[in-house]
Amino acid sequence: MRLPFLMVFLVFLAGPANARGIVVKYDGSLMGMKIGEAHLSLDLKDESYSISGQGKMAALGSLLSNGQGTAHSKGVLASGKLMSALYNLNAQEGGKPNTVSLKLDHGDVTSREINPPQDRMSERIKVTNDHTRGVIDPLSAVVFAAPKGIHRDSCNRTIQIYDGRDRFDVVMSYKSRYRIKGRKKRYSGEVLACSARYKPISGHRPNRRTIKELAANKTMEVHLSEIPGTPYLLLYRASLMTSAGKAVLQNVKFYNSN
Repeated sequence: MRLPFLMVFLVFLAGPANARGIVVKYDGSLMGMKIGEAHLSLDLKDESYSISGQGKMAALGSLLSNGQGTAHSKGVLASGKLMSALYNLNAQEGGKPNTVSLKLDHGDVTSREINPPQDRMSERIKVTNDHTRGVIDPLSAVVFAAPKGIHRDSCNRTIQIYDGRDRFDVVMSYKSRYRIKGRKKRYSGEVLACSARYKPISGHRPNRRTIKELAANKTMEVHLSEIPGTPYLLLYRASLMTSAGKAVLQNVKFYNSN
């Protein structure tokens, strides 16, 4: 059975922001072996934001299939929150297409197009209208509104994510904080370490083994770094112990492109 790699990392978001053209690179690894990378471009304005990303993943035996894709998200910044307005994903995994197009109004889903459509609908928990209100898309979920910055309260939150097929929560709680000193185009500053739990809500098959294992897993961590000059934090590192070993998504480059 193949590991749901994207789900592993989507444990893979007030006030005026003055960051423009932030570029981030993440490396993904499993059992210490690099298996993929992703590049993000983030633009935070006073009342809106946009994020573009592209990534690729190499095959790893029976655990992972090769994949690559691009994603784009944009929305508004209001009441100290990121509110998704548009999310598009165009990807392939193992040669099979995976496209998602979501339109939202202040975080409430107004339209959805996916390909391929979900199968085994009778086995899945139905996604209701209530489940698609006040949600954030997976790409926007890498940015966290945090008026207190690197503070334990910035960890204590529940992120309500909808990816076009599945609706799930990531429940976070404070664990620790630390400081790192990066060189050149690496992040340098304080980092907030949060414990995280995956909580499936709808769209999934509750009897699927991988869903049960993720929901029961207590090893998931999400680490957050500062976006200098803004009241927002950014995903710095995500990790999870799996039956195949430790899966890690790590920020390896962070710089302002302007």
